[in-house]
Amino acid sequence: MILVFGGTTEGKKVAKILDELEYPYYYSTKTKVDYEGKGISINGVMTTSLLENFCKKHEITHIINASHPFAVQLHQMIADISMALPLIRFQRQFSPRILDQNVSYVDSFEEAIRYFNKNKYSSLLALSGVQTIAKLRTYWKNHLTWFRILDRDSSRAIADEAGFPKTKLLFGYPQSKTAEMELFTKLSPDIIFTKESGGNGKLEEKIAAAQALHIPIVILKKPKISNRYLCIDTKAALIEMITNE
Repeated sequence: MILVFGGTTEGKKVAKILDELEYPYYYSTKTKVDYEGKGISINGVMTTSLLENFCKKHEITHIINASHPFAVQLHQMIADISMALPLIRFQRQFSPRILDQNVSYVDSFEEAIRYFNKNKYSSLLALSGVQTIAKLRTYWKNHLTWFRILDRDSSRAIADEAGFPKTKLLFGYPQSKTAEMELFTKLSPDIIFTKESGGNGKLEEKIAAAQALHIPIVILKKPKISNRYLCIDTKAALIEMITNE
């Protein structure tokens, strides 16, 4: 039995591959999601001890972590298990980082805020998701800021709890370069902030739109993960790993 941590496009890809192979698996997500695969859907937050007990009880042979690149706590929780199970990280593909005077990469939210203040930017368009509102509080409390978040009640609740102004919320997903340029032109922010979310987050489109309009963009680097993981990003590599054991 295989345990998949999903809730992402990558998670759906893994589920489809396992369905094609007719391998039994659990599909784990933090909250309940629409899932149409052949595996057993489970949801809820696990701790390392709960994960170990689950793996023993259900005779898990592989763990496939296909969660979001920025799910830092989940990545570490899985890596902390004491069991000698193969930990496979099925990740999205990332393009090489851009070398451009208007494109900057930072390692933390604190570094991003220092960069904003150092350059005296007075307005910010954040495309980094609702979970980052609280982390950028010290900036948006004193500067004009827009956040684009998903159009769902749970996202609105998080924004409301953080005290972020409802009138400065934008709703939707990352779009094409042309659509992003229309948004950037309409708001005309001094700076754009996003995360290194790879192809699925349309990072290249965001960067291209910002460059076309000569608007600086700051990108939070994807977090590093434990070297316990066997990192892959293709169907062929996944099939080889789970069939050659």
